[in-house]
Amino acid sequence: MEFVIHRNDLLRELQTVTGVVEKRATLPILANLLIEARETSLQVGASDLEVTIRGRVAATVVQEGGMTLPAGKLHEIVRSLPEDEVRFKLLERNTVSITCARTRYKISGHPREDFPPFPEVDENQGVRLPAAGLRRMIERVAFAITTEDPRYSLNGAQFQLKDGYLTLVATDGHRLAVVSKKQDSVDRAHGFEVIVPRKALLEVSKMAEGMSDEDDVVFGISDQLVFFVVGGHRLTSSVPQGSFPRYENVMPRECGTALAVPSDDLTAAVRRVSLLASERLGRAVRFGLSPGKLELFSKTEMGEAQETLVLDYDGPEMSIGFNARYLLDFLSVVGSPTVRLELNPRRETDRAGQPADPGDKPGQFRPEPQDDFNYRYVVMPMHL
Repeated sequence: MEFVIHRNDLLRELQTVTGVVEKRATLPILANLLIEARETSLQVGASDLEVTIRGRVAATVVQEGGMTLPAGKLHEIVRSLPEDEVRFKLLERNTVSITCARTRYKISGHPREDFPPFPEVDENQGVRLPAAGLRRMIERVAFAITTEDPRYSLNGAQFQLKDGYLTLVATDGHRLAVVSKKQDSVDRAHGFEVIVPRKALLEVSKMAEGMSDEDDVVFGISDQLVFFVVGGHRLTSSVPQGSFPRYENVMPRECGTALAVPSDDLTAAVRRVSLLASERLGRAVRFGLSPGKLELFSKTEMGEAQETLVLDYDGPEMSIGFNARYLLDFLSVVGSPTVRLELNPRRETDRAGQPADPGDKPGQFRPEPQDDFNYRYVVMPMHL
């Protein structure tokens, strides 16, 4: 194996595929990348046995062949090289020389036969989705995917294509993010429902960065795998076991109280007030509503914080607590100048005849105005 490639082209490829490599791989070979020189290109692949990714980049191939090299060290070496042509040559005993300008390395690897095979999928069985739109949808739900829940079905987002609409749903049991968008390029008769793991989604989002809706992402299901084709890269992922929760049961069907809050003002207020929110209470911030204003309040053994936002609100007084991090996650991706907060008290009044507390009813957040995405974020309240 021998090939020449520009340092910047190789670096971009390594930055794309190395995200799949686990730092603590279950098998030593999975800490490596598979590099194969074929005809006029270099193919680079990575796998953790559940998620795989392969890409192709142009190169001058002197001699075809393949090899596996340590992913982390190879990335580190290439990143340190000057912006010039880089020559790779396979020597004896699974050693590869890397030469760039006046710099030369020798690095040991393993034969390509030691690397697990990549799954084969039929790209013609997939549907084409606008790249930028899909990336935006992933951004709006990925943060709500649990990283701790032992139920495998929650460790990903549900992809549902029905009646020409693509819907992505994610939950960790305390919050729920749902986004849907009409797909004009997809046959309305085509439908599916499948769970895509969090790691695969994040890699797809990274690969689609900088792409527009003029670019397509091919998405499909093959046996127990899902696959994405993004530009010159193909990603496959196993499907988590179990069924996704019936999220429709927790989504509010009505809105008793609604208010519009400027996104930037709410973000800044939550961030400031949460500095004195109790970690023991899940960094809860209390929202106190009264005519003309929204008061945010937090308290801990070190002190308390309060901030008031002036609003166009003339509804009943009430208070409710939310996890500050959950709110900031949503506000960082909502992308609208204003957010709409919807609350539903359990009773119109309490026993003393006073306006009721929202109790354990979830709060719902939406972007305002809505764009061509239908986005809803539901958060369970916290008792303060």
